[in-house]
Amino acid sequence: MRIITIHADFIEFKAEKKALKTAPDVKKDLQRAEECLVVLTAFEKDDEKDVKAVTNKYVEQIKDIANQVKAKTIVLYPYAHLSSRLGNPKDAQLVLENAEKILKKEFMVTSAPFGWYKSFTLKCKGHPLSELSREFGPDIPSMKKEFKDVPFEFNTKKLTKDEQTKLSAAYLTGLAVTKAFEKAKIGEVGLHLDQAFVDIAGAKVGPGNFKQVENQVKKLIKENLKFQKGNQKDLNELQAAILKDVKKEVYKLGELSFVPLFSNPVIATIGEIVAFKITGDGSAYWKGNENNEQLTRLYVVGFNTKEAFDKYLKAREEKEKRSHLRIGKDQELFVISDLVGAGLPLLTPKGTIIRNEIIKFLWDLHKHKGYQQVTIPHIAKEELYKISGHWDKFGDELFKVQGKSDKFVMKPMNCPHHMVLFDSFSYSYRDMPVRYFEATTVYRDEKSGQLTGLSRVRAITQDDGHLFLRVSQIKQEVKSIVEIILEFFSTLGMAKNYWVSLSLKGEEKEKYLGDDKVWNTAEKALEEAAKEANLPFKKIKGEAAFYGPKLDFMFKDALGREWQLATIQLDFNLPERFNLSFINEKGEKERPVVIHRAISGALERCMSILIENYAGAFPTWLSPVQVKVLTVTDRNVKFAKEVYKKMREQDIRVFLDDRSETFNKKVREAQLEQANYMVTIGDKEEKNKTLAIRSRNGKVKFDVNPNEFINGLLEEIKKRK
Repeated sequence: MRIITIHADFIEFKAEKKALKTAPDVKKDLQRAEECLVVLTAFEKDDEKDVKAVTNKYVEQIKDIANQVKAKTIVLYPYAHLSSRLGNPKDAQLVLENAEKILKKEFMVTSAPFGWYKSFTLKCKGHPLSELSREFGPDIPSMKKEFKDVPFEFNTKKLTKDEQTKLSAAYLTGLAVTKAFEKAKIGEVGLHLDQAFVDIAGAKVGPGNFKQVENQVKKLIKENLKFQKGNQKDLNELQAAILKDVKKEVYKLGELSFVPLFSNPVIATIGEIVAFKITGDGSAYWKGNENNEQLTRLYVVGFNTKEAFDKYLKAREEKEKRSHLRIGKDQELFVISDLVGAGLPLLTPKGTIIRNEIIKFLWDLHKHKGYQQVTIPHIAKEELYKISGHWDKFGDELFKVQGKSDKFVMKPMNCPHHMVLFDSFSYSYRDMPVRYFEATTVYRDEKSGQLTGLSRVRAITQDDGHLFLRVSQIKQEVKSIVEIILEFFSTLGMAKNYWVSLSLKGEEKEKYLGDDKVWNTAEKALEEAAKEANLPFKKIKGEAAFYGPKLDFMFKDALGREWQLATIQLDFNLPERFNLSFINEKGEKERPVVIHRAISGALERCMSILIENYAGAFPTWLSPVQVKVLTVTDRNVKFAKEVYKKMREQDIRVFLDDRSETFNKKVREAQLEQANYMVTIGDKEEKNKTLAIRSRNGKVKFDVNPNEFINGLLEEIKKRK
């Protein structure tokens, strides 16, 4: 709510004509009040969230100012020009009427007519308190990210022998570091994917001194040290803090005393470790709090057999071969430029083909299910995100833009824009659900140390969708979205052995919008929808979005790595914040529910996963180079160009290599490009007007009719085989 108070010698006002059809009839006589406090008032959209609270604040502000200027007469004057975001007129009128009743107990109160155009004249007294402005509204809980210590938790999981060996290697690394660096202290030690880690404070340990630490580890292994029971008085302050959180027993390895976070965490003696390696480094804030010290995190592995170590190295080598960073460079799919900035990848023509094909496939899956495409700008005024809660939620991750007069934000999410789109039109129950689809980019200032290739970026393209619906339609719409998700990932070969996280609200209430009743309704509805769709789901507390529960789909790639990609999120809160409504069967306003859904997740991250999943050998429909036409000699160029042209006319992604190079070199380059088909044209093919076809898997066919090959290829692309 916005008000301007004017301590006036007098005010005269007169109703001229109705501004609202629903405005009550009033006398058009000139009215006058003297020695008064005039309160110019604008009721705003946010105020609708708690009309009673806003009324009380309105009265408090008026009383406070009236007492300061010693005014006995108050004029409540509706003045819409104070705001560009006016609230519901009925609610505005209710606030003014209730405020008048309350204020009349202490003051003489006059109200200017509501819903009318008015003419007025007033004379301001001109002292320091004669003109004051105030802005207030309902108390909306802040979603601002607060950095707090995350207490350590003891994990009762039964560790495998392999996990015990890796954890033991991590503690051994901690001991080696404290011996090599006098001021070094170890913090948390744990497991991450197929490795263990140890956090180091007080010493800078990086790739430049890995060898020094590894040599120290080898010396310690020869000593065959045993893990023993330790004494808490020997703990450093970091380990003492862990002990305070978990209250478990203290262990000792040589001079190193520590508190494990697992039961039965280590092997008997260090001598059991046959092979050891520091695999990399990173950083972590102590107790997960960005206000605390940043520690060096060393990743390590240890094995009790050479065979297990060799197997690990082979798997690691395979991962490196499939690295999207390496393949992206080799196949010229994207570029990372220091000049442009970290986390802002540039997609090349070939990379853009992959991106566009994914988006096209996604739209093909949606267009016959009632979705409509929309387009929104990439910036918006700050106020939009303050209403939605994203202003506080994302905090310093927002990119802020100062315009000539207004302050803007590069959008961190698309949903606020889509809420405004829905709110801009009138819908009835017959129109529901309303389904929006848009592939567009959002922007978040992620920490530079976390940015990697396409997998973690600052410019994040989402295949975003928002559905506005009734509670009774939730199950059917979730079922429809699940069908889209499974068809998309089945086509990509990633739908085997998937599972779904039913992500629920956690204990920290300040992290979430809305009250418990709304959340209970949303969580129950989503669980019923998951059961109805026969999803293999598990309930996971504390993983919900800040506005509602969600279904997160977990898929595995060719290396067995698990990825959270698709998501379906149920939201009862943003419709409240934006005061969304449609007209139900009774002719009354009804609040819709919103489903946020993304199929591929972040498109850049999805691309990085697909590059590694396929090892750069994309299926034909997705491949940037579907066909490479190779000439054997210069005599064959004319026919090769005819074949090339015919394919281009069918929108096949075909490239012609008619250079005067050796044929073997042309073949090698086509193989490096992972072309799906190599079409060889030599003297025989030119004479017979046929093609020699070599597929990427090495199969060769001769005397192939060009039209038959093209038709078969088009069918393969169409069906996304």
